[in-house]
Amino acid sequence: MDDKIRYWFQGFEQGVAALGTSQQEALFHECGKNCVQQGTLEFYQSLYRTAEGNLDRFFEAVNDTPGLRGEVVEPDTVYLLAFAQCSCPLVTEGYVRSPRLCECSRQSVLYVLRTLWPEKRFEVTLCGTILRGAQECACRITVQ
Repeated sequence: MDDKIRYWFQGFEQGVAALGTSQQEALFHECGKNCVQQGTLEFYQSLYRTAEGNLDRFFEAVNDTPGLRGEVVEPDTVYLLAFAQCSCPLVTEGYVRSPRLCECSRQSVLYVLRTLWPEKRFEVTLCGTILRGAQECACRITVQ
């Protein structure tokens, strides 16, 4: 790891910490959107087609992918999406350790859902993340 880049990201983490919640959401919305457009969105679009646009079947199909877990908590309304490990390269490469970065993951999930189901409104809540000490990164997804 390049020390200069590592030090730059320490400043980035401090800058993010100084932002308000809505500013962090706006920043990480763009970051998460750009990240999933590099291939992750295509994966979820494939699941969407397999599930024929049905949310319950979509989250059940997630279970066919190693490292992912989907759960229908309440049919057509509440779901759980969990990741066995953090796949963010900023984390895996050791550049960022701040749990504030998990907002990027929340925003990326929200972006994927809004892209696949533009007619629906979603709320995505982080239930736990690896950077916050949990065993997995998990989101509770509510269709409003």
